[in-house]
Amino acid sequence: MSREGVKMRMLSLAAAVAASLAAMVCSPSSFAAALPAGSEARQFAFDSSEPPAGWTITGDVTVDTAKGRQDNGHSLKIGPGGKALLKLRDRDESGKIEVWIYDDGTTPEDAKSHRLGPRWGLVQSDGKLLAVGILYADYLGGAEGYTATACDERDWFDRLFWLGVNRAPAGWHKWSFDFDPEAGLQVLHNDKQVGAVDSRKTGLDGFSAFAVWGDEDKGRKQTIRLADMSVTLGGPMNVPPMVEADPYDEKALAAEPSANRAIAFYTKENAPATPKLDDLPLKQSVSQYGITWTFEKPARVGQFVNGDWYVVGPATVKTIEPKPLYGGEIPRRELDPMDTARRPEDRVRNGFMLNPPAKMEVAYDSGVRNWFTPSLIQRLPVTMKPGDSLVSTISMPKNLVLHAQLRNKIERGVDDSSPIRTAGVLTCVGEAQPADAFRPAFCPPASGQQRIYLARDLKRDLLPRARANESEPNIRRYIRFTQRPWVGTCFFGFEEPVENMPQYGLEYGRVVGISALLLCTDLEPQQKEPLLINFVQVGIDLGGIVRAGHPGWTGWGGHGSGRKLPIVFAGLLLGDDELANINKSLPKVSFGEDEQTAYGDCWTGAKVVFTGHSGIDAATGAGRSRGNGWGPYEHTPPSEWKDGQNTSESYRRCCTSVGWVAQALALRLMNAEKAWSHDAFLDYVDRWMFEDDAEFVKAIREATGRDHDKEWARQGQAWDAFVNEMWAKHRPLLEAPSDGWKQKHDDSYYREAIEKAQK
Repeated sequence: MSREGVKMRMLSLAAAVAASLAAMVCSPSSFAAALPAGSEARQFAFDSSEPPAGWTITGDVTVDTAKGRQDNGHSLKIGPGGKALLKLRDRDESGKIEVWIYDDGTTPEDAKSHRLGPRWGLVQSDGKLLAVGILYADYLGGAEGYTATACDERDWFDRLFWLGVNRAPAGWHKWSFDFDPEAGLQVLHNDKQVGAVDSRKTGLDGFSAFAVWGDEDKGRKQTIRLADMSVTLGGPMNVPPMVEADPYDEKALAAEPSANRAIAFYTKENAPATPKLDDLPLKQSVSQYGITWTFEKPARVGQFVNGDWYVVGPATVKTIEPKPLYGGEIPRRELDPMDTARRPEDRVRNGFMLNPPAKMEVAYDSGVRNWFTPSLIQRLPVTMKPGDSLVSTISMPKNLVLHAQLRNKIERGVDDSSPIRTAGVLTCVGEAQPADAFRPAFCPPASGQQRIYLARDLKRDLLPRARANESEPNIRRYIRFTQRPWVGTCFFGFEEPVENMPQYGLEYGRVVGISALLLCTDLEPQQKEPLLINFVQVGIDLGGIVRAGHPGWTGWGGHGSGRKLPIVFAGLLLGDDELANINKSLPKVSFGEDEQTAYGDCWTGAKVVFTGHSGIDAATGAGRSRGNGWGPYEHTPPSEWKDGQNTSESYRRCCTSVGWVAQALALRLMNAEKAWSHDAFLDYVDRWMFEDDAEFVKAIREATGRDHDKEWARQGQAWDAFVNEMWAKHRPLLEAPSDGWKQKHDDSYYREAIEKAQK
């Protein structure tokens, strides 16, 4: 993946290379007149002894009549210090340039010292440019591959894109610069898109010229050649402007009907009657969260207690809006690097899945990293039978930046962002459901038998009424956080709908912990009921995923947190012992909090440890190194730590422990330690909050050079003020001892994990 931000100042280039475009003497008017926008491509064959009209030449640039790409062909030869500029027009607009470049593989004596090799690319009228070529530095593999640079022709190392394209074998390479008026710039090598170049990060709004810059004129020098160039000019640019939105801010909350809808408080005493089939409305379509499902013929429909729709089946969904798009139906401007790396027939937007598998495989959007499985792509119409769940999505457009829950901004095609904006679930049932019925899990079990829980059965008396504090967050926000279905069956957040659920494990743990903690406060039951319904539904869905065979969510840095608590919580309140005691009923399922904590002798003197970036595999009991030393490490002193152990310590402080405190406190308040069935997690959180790490931070710095003495990295705190205040107020008053982290425990599990990791 490309990374920008690498910035190294260079000595000034030779005056001829650094001269501004304004100083160039050329005659663009005749060229522009000869090549209006929308015309067919103009070819440059360099078949005479002089460069074609319109080129401005500086330094060592000549026509080579003896070497072309084909027999008897000619080429433009650019030697060290040379430059050739072709001005195409006065305005920066769209168009396409294709050119063949001959690279003989020459490298300087020291390929790791800063040096400019040959470059070629597009230039704006203000001098900004995007060039690809050969750049050398200690962090660049200029001897092996090509780099793109976006700069102003002065600081060539300002913004770099490592292309991952090999220079070898030596010979002719075809480079294409396709600046679409709506899609922006795409760079191609030998007709294959180079996804590392992000058009929006180049700083270009179009182009008015093309230029080639020669190698630096020192040391072992390289000469390149240019042949068979074609230019097609397009019209003005029409790239949609970027829009940034926060679906969770106060304004959005006020406008969100689902976050403000009234929830009836159902108990056994006022349990609603089950309606007759004819009592249900007969509808042609139903809509939720911007998604509309239209049936082949009117069908009887109803809503579960959380507002999700069901249809009494069998029923056929004829159309879905927004319309699922496939292949060429997707506008070119919406294609991101993940899309373009796939076959056109494997591309999809606004996708859906009937009965999503409980696996890390999805087909909602071809922009999903790692987990996208084209064979699972489905098309309309879809016939649903009782027991089926249809998950439909709306894709993220390329020009949208969305704020995620609590932290992070998500933008399609940027870094590891999810390309899915929102999702909804339509369920098919065999009969009308009472108004207090929860939606069954969207991953149906192998038996196909839906399990439908009822809100009247909730054991609300298990919820304590702990006194809240002034920093208590707006509960409506957490109602909104948990309202839409959390349909993440994969990992790293690559496929998680941004408007539905948290995008990173730290925030997943924070949202889950604070939601549970709010439900343990002295808010009025009617105030808590919408959040209670939503949170239990999240637990039902997550429990359904693992019941259907999903392996769980492993410890992997901050990822993997937050899934277990909703399952245990829902099981306790619904009286489902299998869910409430998920560790015992499904002992090989992975949960980050459990895999990353264990009893063992810590170098600080504590008797419970953080087991590393990747923790201990629940299925095998082996510490996970992942080839990076990311497994158990706190039994060793910092003087023995290497990069992997330092990485684990960083994740212990930045992205895990600070998000676990609310979860542990909620479990303690509910007296749910036995159901949780992993005391090491609870004692580890006590250690995190009570252990004074001042001297330990100093010891780590002295031994490793790593400084964790930053406010956000210190022990004794949660990420959120509400959690810190609730902990200070209530943890000391609970019967559970707070010094379990100091007491000796059976540490055989940890010791065996270390032994297994070494085999």
